[in-house]
Amino acid sequence: MMKSTFQRILLVNLVVLLVLAVAMRLLNQGSESGLAFMIMMAGIIALQFFINALFGAVSDSREARQGHWLSALLVLLVGFGACFGGLHIPL
Repeated sequence: MMKSTFQRILLVNLVVLLVLAVAMRLLNQGSESGLAFMIMMAGIIALQFFINALFGAVSDSREARQGHWLSALLVLLVGFGACFGGLHIPL
């Protein structure tokens, strides 16, 4: 079954956020790993937010615009929760 553009945009953005969060957590180890993880995740979240906001502003399709704007908000909501939650996961 083919997913709509809206669903694909949301799915891709959440999967990208998940993969990057796991990769950053696994790559940052050491005495200052928590701070490094938090700074890098904040940068990734901000970049993903601005990319979605830009695509949301310039998309021709109403469905794509809505998908990008909702993705931007979800990236902020889920991303910063993962950012602070990832600090408490011992590796």
